[in-house]
Amino acid sequence: MPEMSAVGKPPVIAVTAADLDDDGAGVGTVADRQWHVPDLVPGESAEVAAVHHSPHQPASWGRIVARTSPPSADRARPVCPAFGRCGGCPWQHVAYPAQLAAKHRRVQRALGDLAEVAPPIAAPSEIHYRAKGKYVAGRTDGHLALGAWARDRHAFVDTAGCQLVMPVIDRVRGAIVAAAAGARLAPADERRRTGHLRYAIVRAGRDGRVLVGLVVHGATPPAIMDATAAALTAAAPEVAGVVRLDNDRTDGGLLDQPPTPLAGARTLDELIAGVPVALGASEFAQVNPAQADALYAHVAALAEATPQTRAVDVYAGLGGIAFALARAGATVTAIERDASAIAALTAAATRAGLAVTGEVGDAARLAGFPAVDLVVVNPPRKGCSPATLAAATASSARRMIYVSCGPESLGRDLAALVAAGWRVDHAQPFDLMPATSQIETVVRLAR
Repeated sequence: MPEMSAVGKPPVIAVTAADLDDDGAGVGTVADRQWHVPDLVPGESAEVAAVHHSPHQPASWGRIVARTSPPSADRARPVCPAFGRCGGCPWQHVAYPAQLAAKHRRVQRALGDLAEVAPPIAAPSEIHYRAKGKYVAGRTDGHLALGAWARDRHAFVDTAGCQLVMPVIDRVRGAIVAAAAGARLAPADERRRTGHLRYAIVRAGRDGRVLVGLVVHGATPPAIMDATAAALTAAAPEVAGVVRLDNDRTDGGLLDQPPTPLAGARTLDELIAGVPVALGASEFAQVNPAQADALYAHVAALAEATPQTRAVDVYAGLGGIAFALARAGATVTAIERDASAIAALTAAATRAGLAVTGEVGDAARLAGFPAVDLVVVNPPRKGCSPATLAAATASSARRMIYVSCGPESLGRDLAALVAAGWRVDHAQPFDLMPATSQIETVVRLAR
């Protein structure tokens, strides 16, 4: 523990940051203990007072008492007015090359000796890349506002002027606020169980058209919703459609019921891996479409697919990887447990004349397709189950491609696959979310 620096003053310890944590705090090691210090960029040093010591691991959190070094050359000016209060995009104060270097270190640490990790592929743009905004409804100065929860407490933060979303999304966010206020669509108070509007979802297509989803309590009067939708579409011509999403859940889940159309279209026609897909307000799709397309193309190139290739795409989502493989010539079975995603994927593949068959089910369905040449998995952050990895190994596939958004679970799963007879011959990170700790990694394995 740190020693007293002077009589009557709190104990301080000298910390030099060498890395970043998920929340954007600088991380430095002192006497085998990791110190997490907000607003300390890698390369900077400070005297730090302890705020919290973990009882479970050698880790502590502190606050800066005095800076003892000049600002790092990697320090950047945050672009969003709500930075530091908003709970999202906490790496804005770090220059983009340093962000990429930190993400590279994270993936290499997670994979260890299993693979040599290539430097991350940078996103085409550091700002205005997000094609979807999800906003909490709250109040600012007593008036309806849309924003996010604060990073360190349950407090509402107005995120007007966010620079990470596409500009049309921020414009429509403002139009939603005005339309809702005019129609008396009140923000929900979750503690008192009053009000109507819980969240707003704003999805933008590459053509500049926007789909709006209004997540409300089920008891919200239809007349108020109709009035809000009418005012919104009149004020914002880029809004192609507005849908209602009823949600009375108390567990924090964002979506509960299927959408009810209020005005205009209920989906956007969006390109995913070059294939037009009818995309709703609630379906999952990568928030950085341009970089996602580059990732899908990379997967298809690694697969070296031919018309004789039989592939299974597990955790297929809306079909980005399946489409890329099929366009390269493969016959693909896409497995996804979200039935609405499979419906959209199947319809899009049929229209495009691609050899993609959708299967509704969880990853365990892979065991029903043993006669394949290629297995692709793109699991959530927690990684694959042991049963999924075993099914991939039991199949006839000679190649496997693993696309991961969780470096630590990826390292765990790769170790299990290597122990089962696979070897890693390629590891390439892609940065889809600048200003955050998130990183996607594409890994190819062979028998």
